[in-house]
Amino acid sequence: MPTIRDVARYANVSVGTVSNVLNGSQLVKDETRQRVLEAIEALQFHPTAAARTLSTQRTNLIGMIRTELRPQNQRIEIDPMVLDLIEGITAAAIESSIGLTFWTIPVGRKEMDVYKRVVNSRQVDGLILFALRENDPRLAFLNEQEFPFVTFGRLDRQDTDNWIDLDSTYGIELATRHLIELGHRRIGYIAPPSEQFLARQRWQGFVNAMNAANLPIDHQLVQEGDFSEKSGQAAATLLLERAQPPTAIVCNNDRMAFGAMRAVQAHGLVVGQDVSVIGFDDLPTARYTHPPLTTISQPIHEIGSALFNLLVRYINRDAVAGLAGTLFKPELVVRQSTGFPP
Repeated sequence: MPTIRDVARYANVSVGTVSNVLNGSQLVKDETRQRVLEAIEALQFHPTAAARTLSTQRTNLIGMIRTELRPQNQRIEIDPMVLDLIEGITAAAIESSIGLTFWTIPVGRKEMDVYKRVVNSRQVDGLILFALRENDPRLAFLNEQEFPFVTFGRLDRQDTDNWIDLDSTYGIELATRHLIELGHRRIGYIAPPSEQFLARQRWQGFVNAMNAANLPIDHQLVQEGDFSEKSGQAAATLLLERAQPPTAIVCNNDRMAFGAMRAVQAHGLVVGQDVSVIGFDDLPTARYTHPPLTTISQPIHEIGSALFNLLVRYINRDAVAGLAGTLFKPELVVRQSTGFPP
């Protein structure tokens, strides 16, 4: 394997000059830079990660830490939406030759131990956070350490611009309004985990749509899920067993909607005819359910790429105008799981 000394000898320059070219220094003359680049190509030289770290004091890695809110004794199932987000981040990372590392950890004391270890040992150059919580200890710690990070999501009172988000309030408002326009008046709601701050933002969308139509909100028709299919099925079962069950159910992600559809069918009812079900995410599998799922689509790949590019700008201390504080708009995708009330 060729070394940096081999490149220097081939280009007839010093090792320091090769290092300057690799680090993008403007101190090297164009003619010399071209000679070094030709030597690198001819020798098929690839600097090691350890060498880059020593010369730049950077790891060339960014990290994502997923916090698991459910008990540790439950089998961890990563949400397909999270996988899509990672794919979007990864696609952008590949284009820039920056690596991505990912952890899943339980919420609680050990969570902050991991963050402290990752930050204090500088295992990565920056972090991407998501699933923000009220009084989130991660934000306080990273701000205190002045460590580069961006968030998918925001807090209502957040006065920083290191976030990118989906307009979840508008998304749930779209979903609820669609059902109201079909004629539904008793609408069930399966909420996200209350620990997550987006639960408040999405609930506001439901309230907005119901208030705009002068419809009362029956809190007997509101259940909380944990984004899993199992929780969606359990919540929908409770809703359907009410004395006055809903004719439509708003679910805060597609997986809970899949579970809700199974609950409807287990009661001998037809999804989209007897009970309408709408999801949120537009997973690839949403179009292949029976019936295909009406849902709210979010451009998750674009969001992932935007998060990556924003974090790199913060790491490099570049201007972030036009990227920071971006609010993506979701769209309604109508399929066969919603219809007129019976």
